[in-house]
Amino acid sequence: MKKLFLVMSLFVFLATFVNAEEKSDVIATVNGKDITKTFVNKILQQDFAVLPEEKKTEENVTILANKIVNQKIEEILLIDAAKKAGTEILKEDLDSAINKIKSNFKTEKDFEKDLKNQGLTKKELEQEIKESLMKIKYVSTEIKNRAHNPTDEELKNFYNNVISKIKGQDLDLSIQEDKLVSSVANNLKRNYSEQVKIRQIFIKYSDSFSKEQKKTVDEKIKELKKELALQDMNFARLSEKYSDDQVLRQKKGDLGFVLKEDVTPEVAKVIFALPVGDYNKKPVQTTNGYHFFRVEEKKAKMPIEFDDIKDSISDIIYKQNIQIEYDKLISELKANADIKVY
Repeated sequence: MKKLFLVMSLFVFLATFVNAEEKSDVIATVNGKDITKTFVNKILQQDFAVLPEEKKTEENVTILANKIVNQKIEEILLIDAAKKAGTEILKEDLDSAINKIKSNFKTEKDFEKDLKNQGLTKKELEQEIKESLMKIKYVSTEIKNRAHNPTDEELKNFYNNVISKIKGQDLDLSIQEDKLVSSVANNLKRNYSEQVKIRQIFIKYSDSFSKEQKKTVDEKIKELKKELALQDMNFARLSEKYSDDQVLRQKKGDLGFVLKEDVTPEVAKVIFALPVGDYNKKPVQTTNGYHFFRVEEKKAKMPIEFDDIKDSISDIIYKQNIQIEYDKLISELKANADIKVY
């Protein structure tokens, strides 16, 4: 019933996307070019269909519809700007793009059938692809002329901010700068901090278990300890055999590399003290149950040197500069355009 309500909401929303008095299919115009309810409806239904069930809400219908309209506005503005700038597409590039699309179909007939289902002619498709290539070429050229590679001073300042963030110091940064610095700091912390690669055997246990269940757990742990003590013991195989978790069994207990903050303090205390190749003889008990860990590999903490990460942070900052310049470009185009949203 809920699903039906949401599907009905989708169409009711689209039906009322314009004012009650507005009988036209047009919901917006950009420099005289129309954006229609029919177009938004088509894209919205596709996007809505792939959403997880828990996200199929009226609120998300509105968000998706607004996003589609905004994206279409940007697309029209960029294509207009590309044409005004005299952006040209070589015939061989256009043919290559069309042939790439055709390669997804077994025959020319299948390709033509799909076009028909979409309500497109070959000429219309060719025009769409040409405009799309023009848009990409225009944006690439325009942003390349605007975005700058960071200077050594900018890189050094960014590096210092990252190190300060890792140390937990407060920084006087804009929201956007703080977001980027925090992201880089978290990634570097993961890569340069002390880490251990572990496998786990997990036996589920709860205080709420019945007497019989608790007895079963005790017997299971006793049997597991016997197998772990064998000279030719294979920890991966034993995790596959004993672990009370399907995913863990499938991965043969492999948890990969972990940091101290990835696990509970009682687990960290055990696994970071174990030598490589060894396992804890006494299981670690948590609220979920009992855990045996085997350390497969260790990585010592390493200093984060500026020269080691200079190129990486240069790429990160340059990509951010590209996004900033793209946003500026869109803002400029919108400011000089005739946009009406009904």
